[in-house]
Amino acid sequence: MNKPMLALAVAVSMALFGATVARAADVVPVVFDDPGEGYNDPTPVAPVGGNPGTTLGEQRMIVAQFAADLWGSVLTSSVPIYVGAQFNPLGPDVLGSAGTTYYVYNFPGAAYPDTIYFSALGDALSGEDLVPGYVDINSQFSSDFTFYYGLDNNTPAGQINFLDVVMHEFGHGLGFANAENEATGEFAGGLQDIYSLYTYDNTAGKFWPQMTVPERQASALNYGNVVFTGASATAGAGLILDPRTSFRVTAPGSIAGDYAYGTASFGPVISPDNFGGSVVLGTDDVGASNDGCEPLTNATAIAGNIALLDRGTCNFTIKALNAQNAGATGLLVADNVPGNPPPGLGGTDPSITIPAIRITQALGNSMKAVLPGVTVGFVIDPSELQGADDDGRPRLYMPDPVQGGSSGSHYDTALAPNALMEPAINDSLFAAVNLDITPNLLQDTGWTLNGGDATIEGCDTGIDVVDDAGIIIGANVEATSKLCLSKAPRRGAYVACMAAYKNRMRASGLLTGRQALRMMSCAIKVGKPSKQ
Repeated sequence: MNKPMLALAVAVSMALFGATVARAADVVPVVFDDPGEGYNDPTPVAPVGGNPGTTLGEQRMIVAQFAADLWGSVLTSSVPIYVGAQFNPLGPDVLGSAGTTYYVYNFPGAAYPDTIYFSALGDALSGEDLVPGYVDINSQFSSDFTFYYGLDNNTPAGQINFLDVVMHEFGHGLGFANAENEATGEFAGGLQDIYSLYTYDNTAGKFWPQMTVPERQASALNYGNVVFTGASATAGAGLILDPRTSFRVTAPGSIAGDYAYGTASFGPVISPDNFGGSVVLGTDDVGASNDGCEPLTNATAIAGNIALLDRGTCNFTIKALNAQNAGATGLLVADNVPGNPPPGLGGTDPSITIPAIRITQALGNSMKAVLPGVTVGFVIDPSELQGADDDGRPRLYMPDPVQGGSSGSHYDTALAPNALMEPAINDSLFAAVNLDITPNLLQDTGWTLNGGDATIEGCDTGIDVVDDAGIIIGANVEATSKLCLSKAPRRGAYVACMAAYKNRMRASGLLTGRQALRMMSCAIKVGKPSKQ
């Protein structure tokens, strides 16, 4: 989740003779945990969701290896990619972090001189290990969270899918990040990086390497106006992103326009059909009288309108219930601190039936200054994409204030549907089979994607490893076959493991009947697996 802030290593090598044949990458987790902890935790657990591990550490390792195999199937490299892996306490709200261990530049195969690449990508482009004896990526995950270690995306309420988190963090280490400090505007070592070559500020009309340090520093706060311009990422956005939905102030003219907003984890999904009308400031006459933490005292004015309340003092669900009980058709919660974009509204309460969103402190103050007479609504523009600019280029996450390790090196939270490389892990992700426009961006930076069919021990299944929209059914087939091989004591057990997998994928609609038959034909041909 956090991009690396690591030392720069210069790797300049002799020119290679002869072409290197591209093949699926071999991604190898290297456990750094001490005995008895993290990936070595011996706590007994029951197998869950296609994960056959019987200890906590084994289940964690199976997920890490599965993620490594997925990424290895999607990307091509003749050089193994070593990923340091460990569990540590990471603090509140931090699920994990990963980043390259070395920056490399001016190596054979680099498309641009004096330009930083991450270690794994540099190795793939050059065909040699540029920094031998070291892992390419360091990853660590929180020992403070209850993760779900299944591989089937049936994550129980209150848990977080570990595979989604690992795929996200490995994505950073592979190159979904820049080498710039957004807080200072400085490039690492004073050199541009390959990711920033495609980072463009629509307000300034400049790519980041063209900017001065102060200009980059300002651009890092320019929420909603910085995009990634790579051709593959742009094409992928056109295949994946929903039509643009905007929150709009329609009156008065002095503040009319489209504004950023945060959605709620409770209540109905926001839409033009259920959110719109006049805004009325709610009052409760207790303490902070506009926070809605007690029953609203101006229910007559609120009824049939959108209630505006301030953040603070109580849970968002309490505010929503008080607005709902007063007859509000919707809720706006104005932030109580500066910043943009406004985060979402957390909480759970099935009794809430009105839609709610969070707006910035600045917009809340602007509304209060011109009440009454403020009207709002949601609008859909089918000609534009949600989370992209008017040219269809996906937006990058540039919050104000800067969020170290997150700013710049994620897709924007405005993207819909949710993307793997947004700064937060969402429960709508399914990274086992869908990487959305993550591979597209990596391809723009120099990675070659595996455009072929998935194979099982050399047998062609006829299933795409990865398609233009980031669907990785074939990669999932390959990773599952490797898992079944590693755990099957005999040939029959391997075939049974693959048959059970086939049935799950067919039931989920992820494999056609023809694909399933061809996959199983390959599985049946596999020789007796070796014990591991």
